[in-house]
Amino acid sequence: MRRVLALATTLPLLAAPVLVATPAQADSVVKRAKLQKNIKSGFKKQAGVTVKVKCPKKVRWAKGKIFYCKVKANNGNKYRVQVRLGSESKGRLNWKVVA
Repeated sequence: MRRVLALATTLPLLAAPVLVATPAQADSVVKRAKLQKNIKSGFKKQAGVTVKVKCPKKVRWAKGKIFYCKVKANNGNKYRVQVRLGSESKGRLNWKVVA
C-alpha cells in the first residue's frame, strides 16, 4: 500500500495541458478518446506505468469545470485523476492525480 501512495505523490507534477477542442465548436464536449490517450501516455512517460483510463462519456465544455477519470494500472493499483477545463477558445485543460 505504501508503494501506491509514493507513486500518487509524484504524479501530480504531471499536470499536462492538452488540446481537445477548436474555437469553432459551439457548445462543445471534451474529446474523451484524446484525453484518455493523453493520460495514458503521461503515466507511461512520467512513471513508467501502463494504465487503462475511463473518463465520463459526454462532458460539456465550461471553463473551470472539474470532473474525474478512473485509472487502473496493470499492476492493479487504482488512481483518480482530476481534470479541470480551461478556456474553450484555446481548447486547453489540465489533469493531475488526486488519489
